[in-house]
Amino acid sequence: MIAVGSEHDTERIAALGAEAERRFGRFIRESVNPGADDRDRSGKPLPRALLSEAGRLGLLGFSLPPEIGGEGRDKFEWGILVEEVSRLSRDTGLASVVDVNAGVAELLLGTGRPELAERYAAQMAVGNLICPPAAYESRDPFDYLTTACEVGGGWRLDGNKPFVGGAVFADAFLVYAKDKESGDILAFLVERGDEGVSVDPLPTMGLRSMGFGSLSLDDVHLPADRLVVGADALSTMNTYLRNRRLITACAVVGHMRALFDACMLALDDRQRGGRVVVEFPNVQRTVGEIFVALEASQAIVYRALATTYGSRDQFFDPVSTAAKQFVAEQAIKVGMAVMNLHGGQGYMGQHPWERYMRDALGLIGGQGAQELLLIQLGQHAAFEITRRRHS
Repeated sequence: MIAVGSEHDTERIAALGAEAERRFGRFIRESVNPGADDRDRSGKPLPRALLSEAGRLGLLGFSLPPEIGGEGRDKFEWGILVEEVSRLSRDTGLASVVDVNAGVAELLLGTGRPELAERYAAQMAVGNLICPPAAYESRDPFDYLTTACEVGGGWRLDGNKPFVGGAVFADAFLVYAKDKESGDILAFLVERGDEGVSVDPLPTMGLRSMGFGSLSLDDVHLPADRLVVGADALSTMNTYLRNRRLITACAVVGHMRALFDACMLALDDRQRGGRVVVEFPNVQRTVGEIFVALEASQAIVYRALATTYGSRDQFFDPVSTAAKQFVAEQAIKVGMAVMNLHGGQGYMGQHPWERYMRDALGLIGGQGAQELLLIQLGQHAAFEITRRRHS
Protein backbone atom coordinates (compact mmCIF):
# COMPACT_ATOMS: atom_id res chain seq x y z
CA MET A 1 0.00 0.00 0.00
CA ILE A 2 1.19 3.51 -0.75
CA ALA A 3 2.05 5.57 2.32
CA VAL A 4 -0.14 8.58 1.61
CA GLY A 5 1.77 11.78 2.19
CA SER A 6 5.19 10.23 1.63
CA GLU A 7 7.66 12.03 -0.61
CA HIS A 8 7.39 9.30 -3.22
CA ASP A 9 3.61 9.47 -3.25
CA THR A 10 3.58 13.28 -3.47
CA GLU A 11 5.95 13.16 -6.43
CA ARG A 12 3.83 10.52 -8.13
CA ILE A 13 0.65 12.56 -7.74
CA ALA A 14 2.42 15.62 -9.16
CA ALA A 15 3.67 13.55 -12.10
CA LEU A 16 0.16 12.29 -12.82
CA GLY A 17 -1.15 15.84 -12.71
CA ALA A 18 1.50 16.90 -15.20
CA GLU A 19 0.61 13.94 -17.41
CA ALA A 20 -3.07 14.91 -17.37
CA GLU A 21 -2.15 18.44 -18.43
CA ARG A 22 0.25 17.30 -21.14
CA ARG A 23 -2.06 14.72 -22.69
CA PHE A 24 -5.54 16.12 -22.16
CA GLY A 25 -5.20 19.78 -21.16
CA ARG A 26 -5.36 21.22 -24.67
CA PHE A 27 -8.31 18.99 -25.62
CA ILE A 28 -10.26 20.08 -22.55
CA ARG A 29 -9.52 23.80 -22.89
CA GLU A 30 -10.03 24.02 -26.65
CA SER A 31 -12.74 21.43 -27.30
CA VAL A 32 -14.64 20.72 -24.07
CA ASN A 33 -14.69 24.04 -22.21
CA PRO A 34 -15.84 26.47 -24.94
CA GLY A 35 -19.31 24.89 -25.20
CA ALA A 36 -19.72 23.87 -21.55
CA ASP A 37 -21.78 26.88 -20.42
CA ASP A 38 -24.09 26.66 -23.41
CA ARG A 39 -24.64 22.93 -22.83
CA ASP A 40 -25.58 23.64 -19.24
CA ARG A 41 -27.99 26.48 -20.11
CA SER A 42 -29.73 24.57 -22.90
CA GLY A 43 -29.54 21.10 -21.35
CA LYS A 44 -27.57 19.73 -24.30
CA PRO A 45 -25.63 16.49 -23.76
CA LEU A 46 -21.93 16.08 -24.44
CA PRO A 47 -21.42 15.72 -28.20
CA ARG A 48 -20.42 12.24 -29.27
CA ALA A 49 -17.56 13.81 -31.21
CA LEU A 50 -16.00 14.93 -27.93
CA LEU A 51 -16.27 11.44 -26.45
CA SER A 52 -14.79 9.92 -29.59
CA GLU A 53 -11.87 12.34 -29.39
CA ALA A 54 -11.41 11.51 -25.70
CA GLY A 55 -11.19 7.88 -26.75
CA ARG A 56 -8.65 8.63 -29.45
CA LEU A 57 -6.46 10.52 -26.98
CA GLY A 58 -6.51 7.60 -24.53
CA LEU A 59 -8.75 9.08 -21.84
CA LEU A 60 -11.51 6.46 -22.08
CA GLY A 61 -9.04 3.58 -22.07
CA PHE A 62 -6.61 4.92 -19.47
CA SER A 63 -7.65 2.42 -16.78
CA LEU A 64 -8.60 -0.46 -19.09
CA PRO A 65 -6.35 -3.43 -19.96
CA PRO A 66 -3.96 -3.27 -22.94
CA GLU A 67 -5.55 -6.35 -24.51
CA ILE A 68 -8.61 -4.25 -25.44
CA GLY A 69 -6.69 -1.13 -26.40
CA GLY A 70 -6.34 0.44 -22.96
CA GLU A 71 -3.27 1.43 -20.98
CA GLY A 72 -3.76 -0.77 -17.92
CA ARG A 73 -3.24 2.00 -15.39
CA ASP A 74 -4.29 1.18 -11.82
CA LYS A 75 -7.10 2.69 -9.76
CA PHE A 76 -4.78 5.09 -7.90
CA GLU A 77 -3.52 6.55 -11.17
CA TRP A 78 -7.03 6.63 -12.62
CA GLY A 79 -8.38 8.48 -9.59
CA ILE A 80 -5.68 11.15 -9.72
CA LEU A 81 -6.17 11.56 -13.47
CA VAL A 82 -9.95 11.98 -13.03
CA GLU A 83 -9.34 14.59 -10.33
CA GLU A 84 -7.08 16.57 -12.65
CA VAL A 85 -9.39 16.25 -15.65
CA SER A 86 -12.25 17.49 -13.47
CA ARG A 87 -10.19 20.44 -12.28
CA LEU A 88 -9.40 21.43 -15.87
CA SER A 89 -12.89 20.87 -17.27
CA ARG A 90 -15.73 23.37 -17.08
CA ASP A 91 -18.06 20.53 -18.06
CA THR A 92 -18.83 18.54 -14.93
CA GLY A 93 -20.37 15.71 -16.94
CA LEU A 94 -17.19 14.75 -18.79
CA ALA A 95 -15.37 12.86 -16.03
CA SER A 96 -18.56 11.09 -14.92
CA VAL A 97 -19.38 9.81 -18.40
CA VAL A 98 -15.79 8.65 -18.92
CA ASP A 99 -15.71 6.75 -15.62
CA VAL A 100 -19.16 5.21 -16.08
CA ASN A 101 -18.07 3.87 -19.46
CA ALA A 102 -14.81 2.50 -18.06
CA GLY A 103 -16.62 0.85 -15.15
CA VAL A 104 -19.05 -1.02 -17.39
CA ALA A 105 -16.19 -2.10 -19.69
CA GLU A 106 -14.41 -3.55 -16.65
CA LEU A 107 -17.58 -5.39 -15.67
CA LEU A 108 -17.87 -6.91 -19.14
CA LEU A 109 -14.23 -7.98 -19.06
CA GLY A 110 -14.82 -9.57 -15.67
CA THR A 111 -17.21 -12.07 -17.24
CA GLY A 112 -14.26 -13.73 -18.99
CA ARG A 113 -16.16 -13.89 -22.29
CA PRO A 114 -13.94 -12.95 -25.25
CA GLU A 115 -16.90 -12.06 -27.46
CA LEU A 116 -18.06 -9.38 -25.00
CA ALA A 117 -14.55 -8.01 -24.75
CA GLU A 118 -14.16 -7.77 -28.51
CA ARG A 119 -17.63 -6.58 -29.46
CA TYR A 120 -18.24 -4.12 -26.63
CA ALA A 121 -15.41 -3.46 -24.16
CA ALA A 122 -12.73 -2.90 -26.80
CA GLN A 123 -14.98 -0.44 -28.62
CA MET A 124 -15.70 1.36 -25.36
CA ALA A 125 -11.99 1.75 -24.65
CA VAL A 126 -11.41 3.72 -27.85
CA GLY A 127 -14.57 5.83 -27.75
CA ASN A 128 -16.51 4.03 -30.47
CA LEU A 129 -19.22 2.85 -28.09
CA ILE A 130 -20.81 4.29 -24.94
CA CYS A 131 -22.60 1.84 -22.65
CA PRO A 132 -23.95 3.02 -19.28
CA PRO A 133 -25.65 0.80 -16.71
CA ALA A 134 -29.44 0.89 -16.51
CA ALA A 135 -30.33 -0.29 -13.02
CA TYR A 136 -32.21 2.43 -11.13
CA GLU A 137 -35.97 2.11 -10.69
CA SER A 138 -36.49 3.91 -7.35
CA ARG A 139 -37.42 0.61 -5.72
CA ASP A 140 -35.77 -2.47 -4.26
CA PRO A 141 -34.09 -4.49 -7.04
CA PHE A 142 -36.03 -7.63 -6.14
CA ASP A 143 -39.15 -5.54 -6.72
CA TYR A 144 -38.05 -4.45 -10.20
CA LEU A 145 -40.81 -3.86 -12.73
CA THR A 146 -38.33 -4.47 -15.55
CA THR A 147 -38.57 -8.18 -16.25
CA ALA A 148 -36.78 -10.81 -18.32
CA CYS A 149 -38.39 -13.94 -19.68
CA GLU A 150 -36.58 -16.78 -21.49
CA VAL A 151 -38.28 -17.42 -24.83
CA GLY A 152 -37.27 -19.33 -27.96
CA GLY A 153 -33.64 -19.76 -27.01
CA GLY A 154 -33.28 -16.06 -26.19
CA TRP A 155 -34.80 -13.48 -23.87
CA ARG A 156 -37.63 -10.96 -23.83
CA LEU A 157 -37.28 -7.79 -21.78
CA ASP A 158 -40.06 -5.42 -20.76
CA GLY A 159 -39.97 -2.41 -18.48
CA ASN A 160 -38.61 1.05 -17.93
CA LYS A 161 -35.46 2.52 -16.40
CA PRO A 162 -36.46 6.11 -15.54
CA PHE A 163 -33.01 7.55 -14.78
CA VAL A 164 -29.98 6.57 -16.86
CA GLY A 165 -26.88 8.74 -17.12
CA GLY A 166 -25.62 9.01 -20.69
CA ALA A 167 -28.83 7.53 -22.12
CA VAL A 168 -29.23 10.27 -24.74
CA PHE A 169 -25.94 9.46 -26.50
CA ALA A 170 -25.50 5.80 -25.47
CA ASP A 171 -25.07 3.08 -28.07
CA ALA A 172 -25.95 0.25 -25.67
CA PHE A 173 -27.10 -0.30 -22.10
CA LEU A 174 -26.24 -2.81 -19.39
CA VAL A 175 -29.80 -3.49 -18.24
CA TYR A 176 -30.66 -5.12 -14.93
CA ALA A 177 -33.93 -7.02 -14.90
CA LYS A 178 -35.79 -9.54 -12.73
CA ASP A 179 -36.09 -13.02 -14.13
CA LYS A 180 -39.80 -13.87 -14.11
CA GLU A 181 -39.15 -17.54 -13.44
CA SER A 182 -36.49 -17.46 -10.71
CA GLY A 183 -36.96 -13.96 -9.30
CA ASP A 184 -33.18 -13.47 -9.54
CA ILE A 185 -31.65 -10.30 -10.96
CA LEU A 186 -29.92 -10.71 -14.32
CA ALA A 187 -27.94 -8.31 -16.51
CA PHE A 188 -28.25 -7.95 -20.29
CA LEU A 189 -26.65 -5.93 -23.06
CA VAL A 190 -29.35 -4.04 -24.90
CA GLU A 191 -28.36 -2.12 -28.01
CA ARG A 192 -29.99 1.17 -28.88
CA GLY A 193 -31.08 -0.16 -32.28
CA ASP A 194 -32.86 -3.22 -30.88
CA GLU A 195 -36.55 -3.24 -31.77
CA GLY A 196 -38.69 -2.02 -28.88
CA VAL A 197 -35.97 0.18 -27.35
CA SER A 198 -36.65 3.90 -26.93
CA VAL A 199 -34.95 6.73 -25.04
CA ASP A 200 -36.52 9.97 -23.84
CA PRO A 201 -34.37 12.89 -22.63
CA LEU A 202 -34.76 13.69 -18.94
CA PRO A 203 -34.31 17.29 -17.75
CA THR A 204 -32.31 17.57 -14.52
CA MET A 205 -31.30 20.31 -12.09
CA GLY A 206 -27.60 19.83 -12.69
CA LEU A 207 -25.05 17.68 -14.55
CA ARG A 208 -27.11 18.45 -17.64
CA SER A 209 -24.41 17.49 -20.14
CA MET A 210 -24.46 13.90 -18.88
CA GLY A 211 -27.41 13.26 -21.17
CA PHE A 212 -29.79 11.76 -18.62
CA GLY A 213 -32.74 9.93 -20.06
CA SER A 214 -35.34 7.26 -19.44
CA LEU A 215 -35.00 3.91 -21.19
CA SER A 216 -38.12 2.03 -22.27
CA LEU A 217 -38.12 -1.65 -23.20
CA ASP A 218 -41.26 -2.84 -24.96
CA ASP A 219 -41.18 -6.51 -25.95
CA VAL A 220 -37.44 -6.39 -26.65
CA HIS A 221 -36.14 -9.73 -27.91
CA LEU A 222 -32.46 -10.52 -27.37
CA PRO A 223 -30.32 -13.47 -28.46
CA ALA A 224 -28.99 -15.70 -25.70
CA ASP A 225 -25.48 -14.26 -25.91
CA ARG A 226 -26.70 -10.86 -24.73
CA LEU A 227 -27.17 -12.28 -21.24
CA VAL A 228 -24.10 -10.89 -19.43
CA VAL A 229 -24.71 -12.04 -15.85
CA GLY A 230 -26.95 -15.07 -15.49
CA ALA A 231 -27.21 -15.16 -11.69
CA ASP A 232 -26.88 -12.66 -8.84
CA ALA A 233 -26.21 -9.68 -11.08
CA LEU A 234 -26.54 -7.41 -8.05
CA SER A 235 -23.14 -8.60 -6.87
CA THR A 236 -21.54 -7.31 -10.06
CA MET A 237 -23.40 -4.02 -9.63
CA ASN A 238 -22.04 -3.69 -6.09
CA THR A 239 -18.51 -4.25 -7.41
CA TYR A 240 -19.13 -1.53 -9.99
CA LEU A 241 -20.50 0.85 -7.33
CA ARG A 242 -17.54 0.17 -5.04
CA ASN A 243 -15.21 1.76 -7.58
CA ARG A 244 -17.70 4.29 -8.94
CA ARG A 245 -18.14 5.88 -5.51
CA LEU A 246 -14.40 6.34 -5.17
CA ILE A 247 -13.80 7.85 -8.60
CA THR A 248 -16.84 10.09 -8.20
CA ALA A 249 -15.23 11.48 -5.05
CA CYS A 250 -12.02 12.08 -7.01
CA ALA A 251 -13.92 14.03 -9.66
CA VAL A 252 -15.67 16.15 -7.05
CA VAL A 253 -12.36 17.07 -5.42
CA GLY A 254 -11.17 18.29 -8.81
CA HIS A 255 -14.29 20.43 -9.26
CA MET A 256 -13.88 21.81 -5.72
CA ARG A 257 -10.29 22.81 -6.46
CA ALA A 258 -11.35 24.63 -9.63
CA LEU A 259 -14.17 26.39 -7.79
CA PHE A 260 -11.86 27.51 -5.00
CA ASP A 261 -9.36 28.98 -7.45
CA ALA A 262 -12.08 30.78 -9.41
CA CYS A 263 -13.64 32.07 -6.19
CA MET A 264 -10.37 33.51 -4.90
CA LEU A 265 -9.56 35.17 -8.22
CA ALA A 266 -13.00 36.79 -8.31
CA LEU A 267 -12.74 38.02 -4.71
CA ASP A 268 -9.30 39.45 -5.34
CA ASP A 269 -10.82 41.94 -7.80
CA ARG A 270 -13.59 43.10 -5.46
CA GLN A 271 -13.51 45.93 -2.96
CA ARG A 272 -15.79 47.20 -0.23
CA GLY A 273 -15.25 50.56 1.44
CA GLY A 274 -11.88 50.97 -0.24
CA ARG A 275 -10.62 47.62 1.02
CA VAL A 276 -10.08 44.39 -0.87
CA VAL A 277 -12.82 41.96 0.17
CA VAL A 278 -10.39 39.22 1.21
CA GLU A 279 -8.93 41.54 3.86
CA PHE A 280 -12.11 41.34 5.95
CA PRO A 281 -11.80 38.82 8.82
CA ASN A 282 -15.23 37.26 8.21
CA VAL A 283 -14.31 36.61 4.57
CA GLN A 284 -10.96 35.17 5.60
CA ARG A 285 -12.71 32.87 8.05
CA THR A 286 -15.05 31.56 5.34
CA VAL A 287 -12.14 31.08 2.96
CA GLY A 288 -10.35 29.15 5.70
CA GLU A 289 -13.40 26.96 6.18
CA ILE A 290 -13.47 26.20 2.45
CA PHE A 291 -9.75 25.43 2.52
CA VAL A 292 -10.19 22.94 5.37
CA ALA A 293 -13.08 21.23 3.54
CA LEU A 294 -11.00 20.93 0.39
CA GLU A 295 -7.88 19.63 2.13
CA ALA A 296 -9.86 17.12 4.20
CA SER A 297 -11.71 15.91 1.11
CA GLN A 298 -8.49 15.44 -0.81
CA ALA A 299 -6.92 13.59 2.11
CA ILE A 300 -9.73 11.06 2.48
CA VAL A 301 -9.85 10.48 -1.28
CA TYR A 302 -6.11 9.83 -1.43
CA ARG A 303 -6.42 7.49 1.54
CA ALA A 304 -9.19 5.59 -0.27
CA LEU A 305 -7.13 5.41 -3.46
CA ALA A 306 -4.17 4.04 -1.51
CA THR A 307 -6.30 1.21 -0.11
CA THR A 308 -6.90 -0.09 -3.64
CA TYR A 309 -3.40 -1.59 -3.46
CA GLY A 310 -4.38 -3.83 -0.56
CA SER A 311 -6.97 -6.57 -0.23
CA ARG A 312 -10.49 -5.24 -0.70
CA ASP A 313 -13.90 -6.70 -0.20
CA GLN A 314 -15.20 -7.53 -3.67
CA PHE A 315 -18.56 -5.88 -3.08
CA PHE A 316 -18.16 -3.17 -0.45
CA ASP A 317 -15.27 -0.85 0.32
CA PRO A 318 -15.90 1.11 3.55
CA VAL A 319 -13.10 3.62 2.91
CA SER A 320 -14.35 4.47 -0.58
CA THR A 321 -17.92 4.66 0.69
CA ALA A 322 -16.85 7.00 3.49
CA ALA A 323 -14.91 9.11 1.00
CA LYS A 324 -17.90 9.54 -1.29
CA GLN A 325 -20.26 10.37 1.60
CA PHE A 326 -17.84 12.86 3.16
CA VAL A 327 -16.82 14.58 -0.06
CA ALA A 328 -20.45 15.00 -1.14
CA GLU A 329 -21.23 16.74 2.16
CA GLN A 330 -18.17 18.98 1.83
CA ALA A 331 -18.97 19.83 -1.79
CA ILE A 332 -22.39 21.14 -0.83
CA LYS A 333 -20.93 22.99 2.15
CA VAL A 334 -18.29 24.62 -0.06
CA GLY A 335 -20.88 25.57 -2.68
CA MET A 336 -23.04 27.31 -0.08
CA ALA A 337 -20.03 29.16 1.34
CA VAL A 338 -18.96 30.38 -2.11
CA MET A 339 -22.47 31.57 -2.93
CA ASN A 340 -22.59 33.49 0.35
CA LEU A 341 -19.21 35.10 -0.37
CA HIS A 342 -20.44 36.37 -3.71
CA GLY A 343 -23.80 37.64 -2.54
CA GLY A 344 -26.19 38.40 -5.39
CA GLN A 345 -23.70 37.17 -7.96
CA GLY A 346 -23.95 33.73 -6.42
CA TYR A 347 -27.48 33.51 -7.79
CA MET A 348 -26.69 34.71 -11.31
CA GLY A 349 -26.43 32.20 -14.12
CA GLN A 350 -23.61 34.15 -15.75
CA HIS A 351 -21.26 33.08 -12.96
CA PRO A 352 -20.14 29.50 -12.16
CA TRP A 353 -21.23 29.54 -8.51
CA GLU A 354 -24.91 28.60 -8.91
CA ARG A 355 -24.10 25.97 -11.53
CA TYR A 356 -21.59 24.30 -9.22
CA MET A 357 -24.24 24.15 -6.52
CA ARG A 358 -26.78 22.51 -8.85
CA ASP A 359 -24.23 19.93 -9.92
CA ALA A 360 -23.12 19.23 -6.34
CA LEU A 361 -26.67 18.52 -5.22
CA GLY A 362 -26.69 15.58 -7.64
CA LEU A 363 -24.23 13.86 -5.32
CA ILE A 364 -26.90 13.39 -2.65
CA GLY A 365 -28.41 10.40 -4.44
CA GLY A 366 -25.64 9.26 -6.75
CA GLN A 367 -24.26 5.73 -6.14
CA GLY A 368 -26.47 5.41 -3.09
CA ALA A 369 -28.19 8.18 -1.17
CA GLN A 370 -26.21 9.80 1.63
CA GLU A 371 -28.39 8.25 4.32
CA LEU A 372 -28.02 4.80 2.73
CA LEU A 373 -24.22 5.11 2.73
CA LEU A 374 -24.24 5.97 6.42
CA ILE A 375 -26.45 2.97 7.16
CA GLN A 376 -24.12 0.69 5.20
CA LEU A 377 -21.10 2.07 7.02
CA GLY A 378 -22.78 1.63 10.38
CA GLN A 379 -23.67 -1.96 9.57
CA HIS A 380 -20.11 -2.62 8.46
CA ALA A 381 -18.62 -1.10 11.62
CA ALA A 382 -20.95 -3.10 13.87
CA PHE A 383 -20.12 -6.31 12.01
CA GLU A 384 -16.37 -5.70 12.31
CA ILE A 385 -16.62 -5.07 16.05
CA THR A 386 -18.60 -8.29 16.52
CA ARG A 387 -16.17 -10.24 14.37
CA ARG A 388 -13.16 -9.02 16.35
CA ARG A 389 -14.83 -9.81 19.63
CA HIS A 390 -15.38 -13.43 18.61
CA SER A 391 -12.06 -14.00 16.83
